[in-house]
Amino acid sequence: MLAVDGHAATARRESPHPASPVLWDRPATRKNRRAGALVLSGLDDGDTRGVHVTAIDLSPRLIELARARDPGATINYQVGDLSQPRPGAAGRFDAVGSYLALNDVAEYRGFAATLATSLKLGGRLALAFNNPYSAVTDRHVTDYFDSGAVSSYRGLWESGIQTYHHHRTLENYLDAFHAGGLRLTKLTDVLTRADSHRPDAYLPPGGRFPYYMLLAFSKP
Repeated sequence: MLAVDGHAATARRESPHPASPVLWDRPATRKNRRAGALVLSGLDDGDTRGVHVTAIDLSPRLIELARARDPGATINYQVGDLSQPRPGAAGRFDAVGSYLALNDVAEYRGFAATLATSLKLGGRLALAFNNPYSAVTDRHVTDYFDSGAVSSYRGLWESGIQTYHHHRTLENYLDAFHAGGLRLTKLTDVLTRADSHRPDAYLPPGGRFPYYMLLAFSKP
């Protein structure tokens, strides 16, 4: 499946010292060659052979930078807000991927609805995002059930980049994607960074807790 940047990564790239934008899962892309398209909540400049790709992001500047890295125009880059309906995209895509965008979206129900509507029947959706339970261990919230709480991404703010974390419970997210007619097929707690939380995290010394989570859905 595909992994792409979200809005927090957009903010990082728009800083004076942007991070590398290459976040494509290339082996999976080669495996999943098919005639449809991929709609992305974020940007990528990876290997698109055999796949028609549409990449969407809120940031016009990031779209401009991504196009500059794709002189062959192999990817259809668009500026857009995926938390709003996109009627022209309905039923168009075989697969949808979102990487570290979900926690940055205030209108998460609209975001989920747009991604679900964009899929063809039989299509697949994969999302990587901050584990909702880590919002407590990493002090974004003190009450896990305080859905809708907004806090700063402290590491980014310390770098001068003002961007926000929107907390939702895992139940909230699952309900939103199920309401779009999707079926959960996989939930993965990601080992990466499980032992690299902030020093003030609610964890004992040496403790590990999943920082990221992956969700996979299908559209039956």
